[in-house]
Amino acid sequence: MSSYIKKALDITRKNVIIIQPLVLFLIVITFTTSALFQLAHKITYIVFLTTNILLFTAFMAGWLYMIKKTIEHYQKAENGEYKNDKEEAKASLALGKEFFPGVGDFFPAVTFTVVCYVAVYILLLFVCYKSGTYFLPPTDINWQEFIAASNSTPAEMQKYVASLSFQQIKAINLWMFYMGGIASLFTFLTMYLFPAVFDKKEQYFLVPFSAFNRNIVFLCKNFFGSLGLIVFLFFLQLVFSILSVIFSMNIIMSIIGLIISFYFATYAVVLIFLFYETRK
Repeated sequence: MSSYIKKALDITRKNVIIIQPLVLFLIVITFTTSALFQLAHKITYIVFLTTNILLFTAFMAGWLYMIKKTIEHYQKAENGEYKNDKEEAKASLALGKEFFPGVGDFFPAVTFTVVCYVAVYILLLFVCYKSGTYFLPPTDINWQEFIAASNSTPAEMQKYVASLSFQQIKAINLWMFYMGGIASLFTFLTMYLFPAVFDKKEQYFLVPFSAFNRNIVFLCKNFFGSLGLIVFLFFLQLVFSILSVIFSMNIIMSIIGLIISFYFATYAVVLIFLFYETRK
């Protein structure tokens, strides 16, 4: 497992060009999303929302295809297929040209897969929430106040928590552990879904099901390696979540934290694709 962690870091470091589409997309989606919240007319809102969703799936199709091609590029470099470092660097820069072919080839498949993924995820959370009401204690809190406190400063959140009773805090922890466990399990069971989408071209309405089947088969064959991978990524996410609080102290540190978050997001996807592509 440690070899994959190091290789993914090396791939991300040597092919910084794969981070650029993520940065550009987040800049664009920030403007389109802020405009979305300012729309009052329902039809216009739906049109803009649909456009944002399609923009997201188009980005996913192009970016993930780039990452798949980056893994292939790295394997060629490992096998000594490039004459020298200059040719390897040129091939790395050429990865930027793979974005739009990825959109053209996989946009319908990725779009349908994302829609199915989100629909199943929401349905699962709803069913688990309804089931939890039968065996977990009620929290008896105002969720609007809780969400507002969560999005405020750490001091405000601490003040809000101090106002809760022991039973309320216990109930909240149980619910968070329960729903978080469900979300983590779902993430684990679908962690290779999108790498599997790019295995071959299929009719888009079949892709989510065939890709999920390939994902599950691969997961079963590489269960312990996948478990170590997801635990490692969850640990990194926890570390960066703590660091994000520190980085939010001033504007310069916030920019540094933002750059690190771009790198981490790319690294995580590269690591999953690398593990899948080299062991499938």
